Amino acid sequence: MTVRMKHVIIGASGQVGGYLFKELATRHESVVGTSWTHTAPGLRSLNMEDEKAVIQLLDGEHPHVVWIPAALPDVDRCEREPDVSYRLNVQAPGRVAELAAQRGAKVVFFSTDYVFDGENGPYSEGDEVHPLQVYGRHKAEIENFLLSNVPRSVIIRPAWIYSQDANPRNFVYRVVQQLKQGAVVKAVTDQWNTPTPSDGLGKMAWQAVVDDFVGVLHVVGPERLSRYELTVRIARKFGFSAEQVEPVTTEAFHLEAQRPLNGGLITAYRDYRMEPGRDFSPVF
Repeated sequence: MTVRMKHVIIGASGQVGGYLFKELATRHESVVGTSWTHTAPGLRSLNMEDEKAVIQLLDGEHPHVVWIPAALPDVDRCEREPDVSYRLNVQAPGRVAELAAQRGAKVVFFSTDYVFDGENGPYSEGDEVHPLQVYGRHKAEIENFLLSNVPRSVIIRPAWIYSQDANPRNFVYRVVQQLKQGAVVKAVTDQWNTPTPSDGLGKMAWQAVVDDFVGVLHVVGPERLSRYELTVRIARKFGFSAEQVEPVTTEAFHLEAQRPLNGGLITAYRDYRMEPGRDFSPVF
Protein backbone atom coordinates (compact mmCIF):
# COMPACT_ATOMS: atom_id res chain seq x y z
CA MET A 1 0.00 0.00 0.00
CA THR A 2 1.37 3.42 -0.99
CA VAL A 3 1.53 5.88 1.89
CA ARG A 4 0.50 9.38 0.83
CA MET A 5 2.03 12.40 2.50
CA LYS A 6 0.32 15.60 3.58
CA HIS A 7 1.74 18.85 2.25
CA VAL A 8 1.35 22.55 2.99
CA ILE A 9 2.59 25.07 0.42
CA ILE A 10 3.16 28.57 1.79
CA GLY A 11 2.68 30.75 -1.27
CA ALA A 12 0.92 28.50 -3.78
CA SER A 13 -0.29 31.23 -6.13
CA GLY A 14 3.06 32.05 -7.75
CA GLN A 15 4.89 30.29 -10.58
CA VAL A 16 6.77 27.96 -8.24
CA GLY A 17 4.01 27.33 -5.74
CA GLY A 18 1.40 26.90 -8.44
CA TYR A 19 3.36 24.22 -10.24
CA LEU A 20 4.17 22.50 -6.94
CA PHE A 21 0.47 22.37 -6.20
CA LYS A 22 -0.24 20.82 -9.62
CA GLU A 23 2.63 18.35 -9.28
CA LEU A 24 1.48 17.13 -5.87
CA ALA A 25 -2.17 16.96 -6.91
CA THR A 26 -1.21 14.93 -9.99
CA ARG A 27 0.50 12.46 -7.69
CA HIS A 28 -2.67 12.29 -5.56
CA GLU A 29 -0.90 13.72 -2.54
CA SER A 30 -2.89 15.58 0.10
CA VAL A 31 -2.00 19.24 -0.39
CA VAL A 32 -3.12 22.54 1.11
CA GLY A 33 -1.93 25.72 -0.57
CA THR A 34 -1.94 29.24 0.82
CA SER A 35 -1.85 32.68 -0.74
CA TRP A 36 -1.87 36.23 0.52
CA THR A 37 -1.34 39.11 -1.91
CA HIS A 38 -2.26 37.04 -4.99
CA THR A 39 -5.45 35.16 -4.20
CA ALA A 40 -6.51 32.14 -6.23
CA PRO A 41 -9.41 29.66 -6.13
CA GLY A 42 -8.84 26.66 -3.89
CA LEU A 43 -6.13 28.32 -1.80
CA ARG A 44 -6.37 29.40 1.82
CA SER A 45 -5.66 32.98 2.74
CA LEU A 46 -2.62 33.17 5.02
CA ASN A 47 -0.30 35.97 6.04
CA MET A 48 2.92 34.13 6.81
CA GLU A 49 3.87 36.95 9.20
CA ASP A 50 0.89 36.00 11.38
CA GLU A 51 2.45 33.40 13.66
CA LYS A 52 -0.83 32.42 15.30
CA ALA A 53 -2.41 31.75 11.92
CA VAL A 54 0.61 29.70 10.82
CA ILE A 55 0.47 27.63 14.00
CA GLN A 56 -3.26 27.07 13.55
CA LEU A 57 -2.69 25.86 9.99
CA LEU A 58 0.15 23.51 10.90
CA ASP A 59 -1.62 22.09 13.94
CA GLY A 60 -4.79 21.59 11.92
CA GLU A 61 -3.17 19.87 8.95
CA HIS A 62 -0.22 17.98 10.52
CA PRO A 63 1.80 18.09 7.28
CA HIS A 64 4.71 15.79 6.55
CA VAL A 65 6.24 18.44 4.27
CA VAL A 66 6.05 22.23 4.37
CA TRP A 67 7.09 24.00 1.17
CA ILE A 68 8.07 27.68 1.31
CA PRO A 69 8.22 29.37 -2.10
CA ALA A 70 6.61 32.53 -0.63
CA ALA A 71 8.89 35.56 -0.82
CA LEU A 72 9.21 39.16 -1.94
CA PRO A 73 11.03 38.56 -5.25
CA ASP A 74 10.90 42.15 -6.56
CA VAL A 75 14.64 42.79 -6.50
CA ASP A 76 14.39 46.54 -7.01
CA ARG A 77 11.69 46.96 -4.37
CA CYS A 78 13.87 45.04 -1.93
CA GLU A 79 16.63 47.55 -2.63
CA ARG A 80 14.26 50.46 -1.91
CA GLU A 81 12.59 48.83 1.10
CA PRO A 82 15.18 46.64 2.84
CA ASP A 83 13.09 46.43 6.02
CA VAL A 84 10.16 44.96 4.11
CA SER A 85 12.51 42.57 2.33
CA TYR A 86 13.96 41.42 5.65
CA ARG A 87 10.51 40.74 7.07
CA LEU A 88 9.28 38.78 4.04
CA ASN A 89 12.49 37.11 2.89
CA VAL A 90 14.14 36.32 6.24
CA GLN A 91 12.00 36.70 9.35
CA ALA A 92 8.67 35.26 8.20
CA PRO A 93 9.92 32.24 6.23
CA GLY A 94 12.46 31.51 8.94
CA ARG A 95 9.78 31.39 11.60
CA VAL A 96 7.48 29.27 9.43
CA ALA A 97 10.35 26.82 8.89
CA GLU A 98 11.07 26.65 12.63
CA LEU A 99 7.44 26.01 13.49
CA ALA A 100 7.18 23.32 10.83
CA ALA A 101 10.37 21.59 11.97
CA GLN A 102 9.21 21.67 15.60
CA ARG A 103 6.20 19.65 14.46
CA GLY A 104 8.30 17.07 12.65
CA ALA A 105 7.72 18.31 9.10
CA LYS A 106 10.37 18.37 6.42
CA VAL A 107 10.95 21.91 5.14
CA VAL A 108 11.60 22.72 1.48
CA PHE A 109 12.67 26.33 0.96
CA PHE A 110 13.14 28.07 -2.38
CA SER A 111 16.08 30.43 -2.65
CA THR A 112 17.71 32.08 -5.68
CA ASP A 113 20.76 32.31 -7.90
CA TYR A 114 21.08 35.92 -6.69
CA VAL A 115 23.11 34.69 -3.72
CA PHE A 116 26.00 34.76 -6.24
CA ASP A 117 27.65 37.83 -7.76
CA GLY A 118 27.74 36.64 -11.37
CA GLU A 119 31.45 37.20 -11.77
CA ASN A 120 32.32 33.62 -12.71
CA GLY A 121 29.23 31.53 -13.35
CA PRO A 122 27.80 29.02 -13.63
CA TYR A 123 27.92 28.13 -9.94
CA SER A 124 27.62 24.77 -8.19
CA GLU A 125 26.23 24.03 -4.73
CA GLY A 126 29.67 24.16 -3.11
CA ASP A 127 30.63 27.60 -4.41
CA GLU A 128 30.85 30.46 -1.92
CA VAL A 129 27.96 32.91 -2.01
CA HIS A 130 28.59 36.61 -2.62
CA PRO A 131 25.36 38.56 -3.23
CA LEU A 132 25.37 41.99 -4.84
CA GLN A 133 22.06 43.38 -3.60
CA VAL A 134 19.63 43.40 -0.65
CA TYR A 135 17.51 40.58 -2.06
CA GLY A 136 20.49 38.27 -2.50
CA ARG A 137 21.91 39.13 0.92
CA HIS A 138 18.62 38.35 2.60
CA LYS A 139 18.28 35.06 0.74
CA ALA A 140 21.81 34.13 1.78
CA GLU A 141 20.95 35.00 5.38
CA ILE A 142 17.85 32.82 5.48
CA GLU A 143 19.79 29.98 3.86
CA ASN A 144 22.38 30.14 6.65
CA PHE A 145 19.63 30.27 9.26
CA LEU A 146 17.96 27.15 7.88
CA LEU A 147 21.21 25.22 7.58
CA SER A 148 21.97 25.98 11.24
CA ASN A 149 18.51 25.73 12.78
CA VAL A 150 16.44 23.46 10.53
CA PRO A 151 18.94 20.71 9.71
CA ARG A 152 16.53 18.45 7.77
CA SER A 153 15.59 21.21 5.35
CA VAL A 154 16.12 21.33 1.60
CA ILE A 155 17.20 24.65 0.09
CA ILE A 156 16.46 24.74 -3.62
CA ARG A 157 18.06 27.39 -5.81
CA PRO A 158 16.44 27.92 -9.23
CA ALA A 159 17.20 30.71 -11.73
CA TRP A 160 15.12 32.71 -14.22
CA ILE A 161 11.94 30.73 -13.63
CA TYR A 162 9.45 30.55 -16.49
CA SER A 163 6.31 28.59 -17.34
CA GLN A 164 3.62 28.10 -19.96
CA ASP A 165 1.03 29.97 -17.93
CA ALA A 166 -0.82 33.06 -19.13
CA ASN A 167 0.35 34.98 -16.09
CA PRO A 168 1.85 38.50 -16.04
CA ARG A 169 4.57 37.25 -13.67
CA ASN A 170 5.70 34.74 -16.30
CA PHE A 171 8.53 36.13 -18.45
CA VAL A 172 7.49 34.13 -21.53
CA TYR A 173 3.92 35.40 -21.34
CA ARG A 174 5.04 39.02 -20.93
CA VAL A 175 7.34 38.80 -23.95
CA VAL A 176 4.67 37.22 -26.15
CA GLN A 177 2.09 39.85 -25.17
CA GLN A 178 4.48 42.67 -26.08
CA LEU A 179 5.30 41.03 -29.40
CA LYS A 180 1.61 40.58 -30.20
CA GLN A 181 1.14 44.32 -29.72
CA GLY A 182 3.89 44.99 -32.24
CA ALA A 183 6.28 46.33 -29.65
CA VAL A 184 10.04 46.05 -29.86
CA VAL A 185 11.22 44.09 -26.83
CA LYS A 186 14.51 45.19 -25.32
CA ALA A 187 16.58 42.28 -24.02
CA VAL A 188 20.00 42.40 -22.41
CA THR A 189 22.98 40.68 -23.98
CA ASP A 190 25.21 40.83 -20.90
CA GLN A 191 23.13 38.80 -18.42
CA TRP A 192 23.71 35.04 -18.68
CA ASN A 193 21.80 32.44 -16.73
CA THR A 194 20.19 29.00 -16.75
CA PRO A 195 16.41 29.41 -17.33
CA THR A 196 14.36 27.09 -15.14
CA PRO A 197 11.02 25.59 -16.29
CA SER A 198 8.43 25.58 -13.53
CA ASP A 199 7.18 22.10 -14.36
CA GLY A 200 10.68 20.64 -14.20
CA LEU A 201 11.35 22.51 -10.98
CA GLY A 202 8.25 21.00 -9.41
CA LYS A 203 9.23 17.47 -10.44
CA MET A 204 12.80 17.77 -9.20
CA ALA A 205 11.70 19.34 -5.92
CA TRP A 206 9.31 16.44 -5.40
CA GLN A 207 12.09 13.97 -6.13
CA ALA A 208 14.29 15.67 -3.54
CA VAL A 209 11.62 15.04 -0.92
CA VAL A 210 11.19 11.41 -1.98
CA ASP A 211 14.96 10.97 -1.75
CA ASP A 212 15.02 12.71 1.66
CA PHE A 213 17.62 15.10 0.28
CA VAL A 214 19.09 17.49 2.86
CA GLY A 215 21.03 20.69 2.18
CA VAL A 216 21.44 22.98 -0.83
CA LEU A 217 20.34 21.82 -4.28
CA HIS A 218 20.52 23.67 -7.59
CA VAL A 219 17.53 22.93 -9.82
CA VAL A 220 17.75 24.62 -13.22
CA GLY A 221 17.21 24.00 -16.91
CA PRO A 222 19.92 22.38 -19.05
CA GLU A 223 20.93 25.44 -21.09
CA ARG A 224 22.83 28.63 -20.29
CA LEU A 225 21.60 31.59 -22.31
CA SER A 226 21.75 35.37 -22.35
CA ARG A 227 18.47 37.15 -21.76
CA TYR A 228 18.67 38.32 -25.38
CA GLU A 229 19.09 34.78 -26.73
CA LEU A 230 16.21 33.60 -24.58
CA THR A 231 13.93 36.37 -25.84
CA VAL A 232 14.83 35.71 -29.49
CA ARG A 233 14.00 32.02 -29.02
CA ILE A 234 10.64 32.91 -27.52
CA ALA A 235 9.89 35.25 -30.41
CA ARG A 236 10.70 32.63 -33.04
CA LYS A 237 8.84 29.89 -31.18
CA PHE A 238 5.64 31.93 -31.23
CA GLY A 239 5.98 33.02 -34.85
CA PHE A 240 7.47 36.48 -34.45
CA SER A 241 10.53 37.98 -36.09
CA ALA A 242 13.78 38.19 -34.15
CA GLU A 243 13.99 41.76 -35.43
CA GLN A 244 11.34 42.65 -32.84
CA VAL A 245 13.94 41.93 -30.15
CA GLU A 246 16.42 44.75 -29.57
CA PRO A 247 19.78 43.86 -28.00
CA VAL A 248 20.79 46.22 -25.18
CA THR A 249 22.99 46.09 -22.09
CA THR A 250 21.84 46.06 -18.48
CA GLU A 251 22.90 49.68 -18.06
CA ALA A 252 20.12 50.73 -20.43
CA PHE A 253 17.48 49.87 -17.82
CA HIS A 254 18.94 52.00 -14.97
CA LEU A 255 17.99 49.36 -12.41
CA GLU A 256 18.11 50.12 -8.70
CA ALA A 257 19.60 46.76 -7.71
CA GLN A 258 22.67 45.20 -9.27
CA ARG A 259 22.16 42.03 -11.30
CA PRO A 260 24.60 39.14 -11.58
CA LEU A 261 25.82 39.16 -15.18
CA ASN A 262 27.95 36.08 -15.80
CA GLY A 263 25.61 33.89 -13.76
CA GLY A 264 23.78 30.60 -13.96
CA LEU A 265 23.71 27.46 -11.86
CA ILE A 266 24.77 23.86 -12.30
CA THR A 267 24.28 20.92 -9.96
CA ALA A 268 26.83 18.44 -8.74
CA TYR A 269 24.02 15.88 -8.29
CA ARG A 270 23.50 13.94 -11.51
CA ASP A 271 20.03 12.70 -10.56
CA TYR A 272 18.72 16.27 -10.48
CA ARG A 273 19.88 17.37 -13.92
CA MET A 274 16.86 18.13 -16.10
CA GLU A 275 16.30 16.67 -19.53
CA PRO A 276 13.73 18.14 -21.95
CA GLY A 277 10.78 15.87 -22.61
CA ARG A 278 11.53 13.69 -19.61
CA ASP A 279 11.45 16.34 -16.89
CA PHE A 280 9.77 19.32 -18.54
CA SER A 281 7.92 20.42 -21.67
CA PRO A 282 10.10 22.82 -23.71
CA VAL A 283 8.53 26.25 -24.22
CA PHE A 284 11.14 27.73 -26.58
